[in-house]
Amino acid sequence: MAKHASQQAIKAIELIPDLCQVRSIMWLILFSEALVIVMILLATGFTHFSWENFGLLSFYVLWIVLLSSACLCRLRLVLPPLTLNQLSLLSFALIQGVNIIMSMFTMYVMNSVMMESYGWDWIIRNQLVSGILAALLLHYFYVQMQNRLHARSELQSRVQALQSRIRPHFLFNSMNIIASLIHVDPDKAEQAVEDLSELFRASLKQAGTETTLQQEIDLCKKYINIEQLRLGKRLTVTWEISVEGQASIPLLTIQPLIENAIYHGIAPSEHGGEVTIKIDKQDNQLNILVTNPVAQTHHRHESGNQMAIENIEHRLKALYGHDASVITEQTDKIFNIKICYPISVQKAHENTHS
Repeated sequence: MAKHASQQAIKAIELIPDLCQVRSIMWLILFSEALVIVMILLATGFTHFSWENFGLLSFYVLWIVLLSSACLCRLRLVLPPLTLNQLSLLSFALIQGVNIIMSMFTMYVMNSVMMESYGWDWIIRNQLVSGILAALLLHYFYVQMQNRLHARSELQSRVQALQSRIRPHFLFNSMNIIASLIHVDPDKAEQAVEDLSELFRASLKQAGTETTLQQEIDLCKKYINIEQLRLGKRLTVTWEISVEGQASIPLLTIQPLIENAIYHGIAPSEHGGEVTIKIDKQDNQLNILVTNPVAQTHHRHESGNQMAIENIEHRLKALYGHDASVITEQTDKIFNIKICYPISVQKAHENTHS
């Protein structure tokens, strides 16, 4: 994808970063001031440095930089997909357009008000400097886009690998249960086959696929139904949900948490226990808390438990970066795992009407 980006239609949001963020604006201001200092030092030297010239040139450069950033920030949101060359030329022309308008305005002010002598040679020089800097800036954006696409491709592969990991013991146990039920209770065996097929169908979908919370819960219940056939009364599951079922959620987000809780907390215990799933939302942050008892036997899978948690955390970090968090807490009797990540309101709305 990255290799052929110049030949494919891409969105401006892919090439141009969000220049409207406070952090981006601060970096642009610092870069502008550094550029002004370099220009003055090259023109006059250190011994003839003038704070008056620094102030005037800073005022001029900052206006160009901030206006260009504001235009590019708006441009990235409204433009339809274009080829990389078209998008680069349009962005370059926009920066040059802002620069020539500001140069002509500045020339008028300096000639009329301050009685300075600024001519068209000054504007041409400004356009050349602006053109070189704009070309370097767009090349930097292009390199950053290539890096993002490459990283995204790697993360997608990583997420796919993590998402497709279904423990072999679960498959073997499920098949054994189904085989034992075929002659005793064919209806339960048929339902178990359907539930198992739904789980594997979900695991084969594209990494990062969005679904609704209700669909994710239904998938989890199919998994629980299969485990219930094996564990019987030893397994109790309680749901506490205070979020609308149409909320957007990545596929197979809750199921690995429940699988982890059953495998490490319920299955090793002779008396079993209760798994509690609490789901709520604060602002645009979805919080999922899964609680299970700590097995007190020597069959505890502590190393496997840590590996499972790391896989879950890697998957969420791959999808949401630092906006996602995985927090674990363990006492002598209880193990909690809580995940938080932002809900995409737009995607949730689309899912509601799909």
